[in-house]
Formats: sequence, structure tokens, C-alpha cells
Amino acid sequence: MGFAARTGMLFALLLTELGASRNQNDVVRLLERMSNAAGPVWAAHFVSVSRLTFEGEPAVVLSESEGLRTALSHCTGKLCDGTYFDGERLFTVNLNGTTLPESPEPQPYLRSLRLVASLAFLAPSFVTHGGRFGDAGTTTFNGRAYRTIVVGDADSIPMRVYVDPNTSLVRYAREFGGSDTFEFRDYRRVGAFTLPFEVLHDGQPFERFDDRAAVSSAFHPPHGLLPSLHGAPSPIAIDSKAAEPIVDCTVGGIALRCLIDTGNSGLSMSAELASRLGAPVVGTYQVRGLGGYMTQVVRAGPLRVGNASYPDAYYVVLNDLRRYGYDVVLGADLFGATDVTLDLAAHLVTLGEPLAQHSIDVPISFQHSVPVVRVALGNLDADLAVDTGDESNINLAYDFYAKHSGLFTVTSRRFVSGIGGSSVELIGEIGDVTIGAYHAGPQRIGTTWTLHGTASGHLGAAFWQQFIVGLDYANGEMHLIPRRA
Repeated sequence: MGFAARTGMLFALLLTELGASRNQNDVVRLLERMSNAAGPVWAAHFVSVSRLTFEGEPAVVLSESEGLRTALSHCTGKLCDGTYFDGERLFTVNLNGTTLPESPEPQPYLRSLRLVASLAFLAPSFVTHGGRFGDAGTTTFNGRAYRTIVVGDADSIPMRVYVDPNTSLVRYAREFGGSDTFEFRDYRRVGAFTLPFEVLHDGQPFERFDDRAAVSSAFHPPHGLLPSLHGAPSPIAIDSKAAEPIVDCTVGGIALRCLIDTGNSGLSMSAELASRLGAPVVGTYQVRGLGGYMTQVVRAGPLRVGNASYPDAYYVVLNDLRRYGYDVVLGADLFGATDVTLDLAAHLVTLGEPLAQHSIDVPISFQHSVPVVRVALGNLDADLAVDTGDESNINLAYDFYAKHSGLFTVTSRRFVSGIGGSSVELIGEIGDVTIGAYHAGPQRIGTTWTLHGTASGHLGAAFWQQFIVGLDYANGEMHLIPRRA
């Protein structure tokens, strides 16, 4: 039984248990008082600001919301990242605004919180679009009596809402049958609306705003670097001498070599290129690879690769990048708004054209803007990052391998280097690897001593040479055509 059906049955039971029909008129009058007290909050676009100090540096948390949709940005100087919730799914947002789904699954609990915070259940269209109410009578909470109702829809979890009888404003909200408690307080008048300036979760600060305003402009969801495509998509040649996908590109009109790296959370460039461009420094960033260091972020561009042009963007400066034979790393910002097809065995990449035919569909989630897939290593399921910037086949994080050392027997070792440091990779073979419905058979597998990595390890460029790979970041999907039967 699906989530919507289960929720519908739960509400049917609640409506019977709570006697909704007996108190229908009383609930309607309560909703009218709440609407008059707060104003049509559900229909307005709000911008809210919190000023904080984070690790000794001034920071700003900027929140924008309209109805169930909300975008949260954490900003230090000019650099911001955060999250976006579209009413159903949660997305992460990186420095360049690239927006990626955290998982393919909806987030009913977040939807429930937004239903309450936005007062969307007071909107005239709430019931006509499947919203439901249950009358929960008067309840004493922390020594005070509150009028309570249960609200929700087929895509959310029922929430018990506690209404202050003196102000007709929401004071508390709880998942029906749960213990998590959200407290709304410090209400202030903001134009035609009455809004809380502080929200607590189980007594701890959850949101606190210094300023809130209703604005007349439209709410625009965050988006990344929108490319301009010139002509029909056509394959771009990959350097046939390299294990990773390296292509020709330009940044700021300078001809360069770029690594197409699904394991990079944004865009990066060498320190030498940043100096040559005279790119202005806009902030700092902590780099993590085989090692780590604090570095600068610069503003540079435009970027041209194949038939696609991208506007100026933020690039993380990597001090040890040029020694690998390229000056730019194209990560999540390239994939976020562009379908990409990789054929590493044929040394080709195509931008802007989805993979038309495929035999295997694999859902992808994202950790730190890096795609992650579920893979079976023998009988053990593991979440591994899709990392075309790693020349390995399967490269496990060492702490994961330490817990599952029986996965393979180490037969050789090799010295490896990467961003931030160097290490040793222990290499062996595993008898069977399965991705989606495809059994890849025996595979080379390894683990690197200092690799913390994303998820439990990486599927590198050598692994993806077994397929033609279509990447659709926006929809959280990977499509594969195996190169052998």
C-alpha cells in the first residue's frame, strides 16, 4: 500500500475518532479566526534574514518562502549554499546555485512542517486539493489549554496543531501520535501579516529571524548555471591517453583542458589559471580529497565546452591541480542543468542530449552534490559515489573496508596521489558486482588508506568504461547501456 493510501486511511480513522462531523461548524469558525489573525500567509512571498556568527565569522541565513516552497541560504560574504524544498522533495543548493535532489523520494514530514508554517491549510483551495481536517478538541499543554485540530493531505503526515485561544495563532505543532514538538513564538506584525520570529524544536532553537518582510516580487526557485547550446548536440572527443574524461575547453577565452568529474561538487581551477585570469577572490573553501587544505574561491568565466556555453561562475582554486595535466574541473555545475552522455570506452562525451535508448535505469541520490548509487558487492549492499575523476575501478573508503575486510583479498599495492595528498591503494578482485539489474561479474576492487570519500567509496572511470552512461541529475536518474551481453 502506498504512502498516500496509508495516509488517507489514517485520516479516515482520525476523522471518525475525533468526531469531525459533530464539530464541523466549530472548526470552520476556528479556521476563520486563525485566518483573520495571521492574514493570508499562505499566498505571500516572504524574505527572512538571520544574522549569525559562525566560527568567528559573520554569516547570514537568508530564507525565502511562498506557500509550501522554501529556499534556505547560508551566506558568508558573497558565497552562499543551502537547501530548497519544492513542496514534495528536498534539494541541496551549491555555491553556484546548482540544485540537486537529495533523494528521488518525497519528504512527507517536511511537507507537514511547511503546511503548518505557511498556514497552507487555511487556504481556500486546501480542501479542494485533498487537504483534510480533524477536530481534536481542547488540550492542555505545559499547563495551558489550547484548541487543537489535526491537518494534512495525502502527501504529508497528519500534524496536531495547537491554537492559542487568546490570539488564534498557532503555538505548537506535533506529528499526530509522535513526540517531536515545534513551538512558534515571538509573533510580530509584518505589514498585513502576523508572523513568528522564533521557532523551537523540542525546546531548542530551530529558526530565529532578525528581519522578515513580505515582498511583491515572484518567488523564483534557485537554479544553477543555465547553458546556452549552440547548434545540435554532437559528441566531444575525450583524450584517449587518459583514463579520466579530459576534453578541450575555454575559460575567459583561454584554451584549456578540462576534466569532466562527477565526483566534484561544483567547479574548480588551478591556481596558475586563476592568476593568469586575474580572477577576483570572493571567499574561502575547505578542500577535501586524499588530504585537505583551505583555499580561495574566485569568480571567473565564461566557460565554453563543446556546443555549450556557461556564464561566469564561482571556482574553487586547487593549488595542486595543474600537475595532473588540466587546469579546470567540471563537476556538479556542468551536470546540474545539462543532460550528459559519457562513452568512456569510445572516448566521447555529449552535452544536452539525453540517452535515447537504455536498458538499465538506476536512481541516484546526492551527497555534497556528488551522485551516489546503490551497488551490490557480492552479498553486501553499498552506496558508492559516481566519480569519473577517479581513475580506479571500485575504490572503497578505508573505514568501510576495515568493517568488511572479507570482501576481497589484497593481492597488490600501488602509490596514488590526489588533491590534498598522497596515499597507498590496496588492490584485489571481487567475484560479483551488481548495479541495477545488471551483473557486472568479477571486478577489480581496492581501498585507499586515507580515502574518506563520499558515501562508502567510489565507482571510478575504469568501472564506467563498461557502459554508455546517461546522467540526468535534475531527475535523479542514471541510464546505462552495457557494452557486453
